Amino acid sequence: MVTAAILVRAAAPVPWTALQPIPIPVKQHAAVWKVVGNPSAPQDLVAATSQGVWLSGDDGQTWTPTSITGLTWTVAFADAGATLYAGTVSGGVYRSIDGGQTWRQENSGLHSRDVRAIAVGPTAIVLGTQAGVYVSGDGMAWEQAGLNALSISSVAIVAENPLGVVAGSDETAQADNLYRSLAVGADSGWQALPGGDPGGAPVFSVAVGPIVKGGTVPPLLVGNLKGLYYSADGGNSWQAQTLAGGVLWSVNAIAFDPDNPAVIYVGGDNGGSSGGGLQRTVNGGSTWAAFQQGLPSNDVTGLSTLSTTPLTVLASVWHPLVRVGGGARALDTTAPGPVALASTTGTPISVAVSPTPQATPTPRTHHKVVAKGVSIPAGLVAAVLAVLVVLAIALTIFIRRRRRRLDAEAPP
Repeated sequence: MVTAAILVRAAAPVPWTALQPIPIPVKQHAAVWKVVGNPSAPQDLVAATSQGVWLSGDDGQTWTPTSITGLTWTVAFADAGATLYAGTVSGGVYRSIDGGQTWRQENSGLHSRDVRAIAVGPTAIVLGTQAGVYVSGDGMAWEQAGLNALSISSVAIVAENPLGVVAGSDETAQADNLYRSLAVGADSGWQALPGGDPGGAPVFSVAVGPIVKGGTVPPLLVGNLKGLYYSADGGNSWQAQTLAGGVLWSVNAIAFDPDNPAVIYVGGDNGGSSGGGLQRTVNGGSTWAAFQQGLPSNDVTGLSTLSTTPLTVLASVWHPLVRVGGGARALDTTAPGPVALASTTGTPISVAVSPTPQATPTPRTHHKVVAKGVSIPAGLVAAVLAVLVVLAIALTIFIRRRRRRLDAEAPP
């Protein structure tokens, strides 16, 4: 256990403290999708935003930009904090070995450059992309692992050897959006898990907890458009969770205490409509209670935890009135302490990857439409194209991420 750098103030009346805003111009309406901390240095935070990756070395008091400036869906540390990964909308996956100070694209074998989710385990790194699942043993060479026809919004590693993965898609016209494979990289063998996404509900988050000592199967939670679902047997069976107050959210984010699977945090929103919030359970989901006092906004877009004393919880949120994202930190002094966990060991999986095909540049063609001797000015064409790019990015953020608006008259 690492002792948190920032101690709880004795007179603090609420668990949440807002992080300082990331200095992105308000007019850009920047979303913050996820904030994570370095397991070895909890004061070092990394944020994935619609305007790239940002770093903080002082627990979110100040932020600095990185070389990744495009829309970034997610960031993830390896367990020890030595390596960091970022998944972007068009640049594929980036890897850093110095805490995010410098980055290198690692797209060998990666045919989909829209990387939406990252799961890091002792033996493998798994990506959820716009075109299926990819797997790697070292984070530098990737192999397709199935579900290529689906946009994968979330992934979780549920077993090490052979590699087991649960993957969720947020497609809106699918009979099934939740799948499991227990031999990824060898025999994909994806199996639908309809109990975790009733009626093919779009899946926004999948999370796996630690295994208690003596156990063999980790607890698994899935958040989707219809709520929250729990499995104690690796996905074979599911139970719908009843959140405090009977609230019905689109569940966007889930985070387990890395040292106690009974402590879990979940967050959600209603795509900008009324509703949303953050709740906690300390008994493995038997009961839930609100845990959002002091949170800057109830529209939660991401959650992560750090093994500190007390436990650190990091949330990313969306402010619908001003249309900007933000972050917050809680030091959970009332959460139960760590429990004995099963040990995890393993050898990184071997991935054979063929050379990445080189894209053929497509020349830009300036089309002129002639009508009665009049042509369309090039400046007008450029302006229209710029508007279309902005609209495409906005549509991408709205559709493919977690901000699904629910009809107030037809709750999930």
